[in-house]
Amino acid sequence: MFHRDTSPAPRLAICIPAYRDDASALIRALSVLPEAAECALLLYDDGSGDAELVRKHEAALADYPGRKILQVAPENLGRSFARNWLVAHAPTSWILFIDADMLPDHPDFLARYLRAAEDAPGPALIAGGFSLDQVMPGPHNRLHHAQAQASDCVDAQTRRSDPGRFVFSSNILVHRDVLKQVGFDEEFSGWGWEDVDWGLRVVAAFPVVHIDNTATHFGLEPDDRLLDKFGASGPNFARLVSRHPEAAERMPLLAASRRVKGIPLLVPVARAIAAARFLPVRLRVAALKVYRAAAYAPYIEPVLRERRE
Repeated sequence: MFHRDTSPAPRLAICIPAYRDDASALIRALSVLPEAAECALLLYDDGSGDAELVRKHEAALADYPGRKILQVAPENLGRSFARNWLVAHAPTSWILFIDADMLPDHPDFLARYLRAAEDAPGPALIAGGFSLDQVMPGPHNRLHHAQAQASDCVDAQTRRSDPGRFVFSSNILVHRDVLKQVGFDEEFSGWGWEDVDWGLRVVAAFPVVHIDNTATHFGLEPDDRLLDKFGASGPNFARLVSRHPEAAERMPLLAASRRVKGIPLLVPVARAIAAARFLPVRLRVAALKVYRAAAYAPYIEPVLRERRE
């Protein structure tokens, strides 16, 4: 299924990859921004197989004032394929990637990105950051809320201290030339660390500019799913450590994994504490960090041993 509309040549393209996420609230929020008519909007439904969701997206796109494209894929082909499709069909040099479960925090959200693109010295990556400002957590996702608030919701000044590391592709403006030269690594499987790897490779070749232009992330995970993702992402972190050893040494997580390596029963005990909703959330977040460090240790050790040899 393919739906296309045309209007005057846009200044940037808003690209939304979606899989079973309702992007209609995001589309409506973008539609009322003053610069929306100057921006194309492309939504790629990655085989969600939900006719009602497609109708919601069509209804929201009908009110979008700029050029828009809706592509509904017949099957799920993965996030990298979705991004590549969006880039191939974006009609502009500057591409704004924003996830379907995000909402802009500022009424001049598009204006800030347009100004940043104008001020850029050439092809670059411009990261706006993300927040949880519009989210009210519940008991089922309070752990993720607290963890993300402490670790990921950081201002531009802080992000500039390690620009490649603090790249979250859920809200970034990137020039097409950057994407041509530095692609996402499809060897990363499952969840975790693909964005950091990509950001570190981009910063080695292009400017990475951090600005305060956040969007709220509404996709907080329930406790069990978050713990499963943290526990299963060790191979991805090991790949990151192998590829970017100097950057990894700056990460507290690597030092923590070294310290807790081999401690008996630490993984199940730390997981149980992190999952215990009756405990103070600060204690649960601390346990979550220990759990991830311990779960990663067996994957990191072979990489570190190979480096020593």
